[in-house]
Amino acid sequence: MLRQFLILLKPLTLLIITLLSLSAYSQELTLKQVKEREESAKEAVAQAQLQQRANTVVGSTPLSTLLALADAVNNNDYVKASQFLDLRYLPPEHQNIPAEELVRQLVIVWGQQRMLDISTISDQPEGHLDDGLPKYRDLLGVLKSNGENLPIYLQRITDANGNKTWKISSNSTAKIPALWQEFGYHPIAESIARYLPEFTIADMQNWQFVSFILILFGSWYATAIFRWLMLQLVSYSDVYSKTMRRFIRVPLRLFLFFILLQWAVGYLGLSLTARVWLDSGTLSYLASMFLTLGIIEFTFALYVSKADQSQNVIAILKPLVTTLKIIMVIIIILNWFSDAGFNITTIVTGLGIGSLAVALAAQKSLENVFGAFTLFIARPIKPGDMCKFGSTRGRVEEIGLRSTKIRKLNRAVVHVPNSVIASMDLENITEIDNRQYEKRLRIRLETPLDKLKQLLVRMRDLLEQHPNIIELERYARLEEIGEDAFIIVINVYFNTGGRIKYKELEEKLNLQLLELLAELGIELAIPQQNISIDQASAKALNQL
Repeated sequence: MLRQFLILLKPLTLLIITLLSLSAYSQELTLKQVKEREESAKEAVAQAQLQQRANTVVGSTPLSTLLALADAVNNNDYVKASQFLDLRYLPPEHQNIPAEELVRQLVIVWGQQRMLDISTISDQPEGHLDDGLPKYRDLLGVLKSNGENLPIYLQRITDANGNKTWKISSNSTAKIPALWQEFGYHPIAESIARYLPEFTIADMQNWQFVSFILILFGSWYATAIFRWLMLQLVSYSDVYSKTMRRFIRVPLRLFLFFILLQWAVGYLGLSLTARVWLDSGTLSYLASMFLTLGIIEFTFALYVSKADQSQNVIAILKPLVTTLKIIMVIIIILNWFSDAGFNITTIVTGLGIGSLAVALAAQKSLENVFGAFTLFIARPIKPGDMCKFGSTRGRVEEIGLRSTKIRKLNRAVVHVPNSVIASMDLENITEIDNRQYEKRLRIRLETPLDKLKQLLVRMRDLLEQHPNIIELERYARLEEIGEDAFIIVINVYFNTGGRIKYKELEEKLNLQLLELLAELGIELAIPQQNISIDQASAKALNQL
């Protein structure tokens, strides 16, 4: 039975592995790298600002220019930030674009692709002299445009006052409109942003956050409509209707929800930090998780619908299915951590130490779990069986991971820990193949010997001719001559294991024996109690 279930699960397991491999999202930076660069950038900026306090000339070094530019952008002062753009050689078709708009566009496109490592920026007036570039130019970073690398430079120029200052080079400034045309926001998004209050949540701008909320609700209701259509389609199938409904309602809908959400979020032009969380595999892994759990549950339901219900496959396979789902969730989470840049070996080692601590703390619970697997593998009992262990007697209704649910003969329900059942003597009454019938008849001593012999012969004939009595240890014997009765022992086995049927046959045989006794005129002995009174007790009674 379990082998058949695993054979059915095999092709679906291959599908799950394929989904997990597709969930891995190729990206330049992982979540761990982004967090580390954010922290190092904050430390580097704080240290650089401390070193730059003595330097009162802003723009005299590449680092001072960048710090002033970053400070102006953080304060949304793009007019001040535009002072650090070299606009001298801007093409005529772009000269009508305000300088503050150009610097804003550059900051947005830069945030979509890169995180600035301020530790690589020179704090010397001459800049880097060993980078292979002209001595008046330093590399700020490289952006991707139309599949090609586009370097962004800082350049040392002479301002109107004759001072040497560092700015974004004119060549790089001239490329900003083309970059915005490729990576910038849609005009509708820009117009929406003007009507919203200025705020940033999770590194998303105002219109991006509002759009994300709208996409969230839109995806949810769109998948609800798809779910309704799918439920209508499967309702026409008699074979897969029941098994598909549960799969469509939750797992398939959530899978489509996260896939649709990821696809739509990809058009919001999120910054690299926000995209690492939303658009770089996290949603894919969530989608794969729900689909994986749904496929496992669907496979289980499909197998149960086709299996022989008398085998109680639901109770036997349910804990195994639960364990399999837990394992798959752990695998998906570990894969997500791996793609996020974390060391899986460290995580697994930590999980091992944590698991040991949990195992010690939850020793009793683990004993019950192992007891459950013992019951499933050895199968001394199964749901529906009548059993007896200790003073408890009842019918097994469910075998769970922690305890076994038993309904007693008085209809009360008792939950017995699996570890207790697995470690004690257990009597499975349901597995009785032949019920034993044993009676001790007490015959009066006054019964004549010929009648006693005739009774024994008639009893043996009755037992031999009975259609429901087997030959196993079938006898009727005069076993004992007691002080007040002859003891006749009758021992037979009925060819039934059911308790109800046995009680019916037992009643009929009892009546037949009573009829036989009445026919032969033989009476049963009534137990007598002899009371002996000594002389002292008799004298005391006489005085009373």
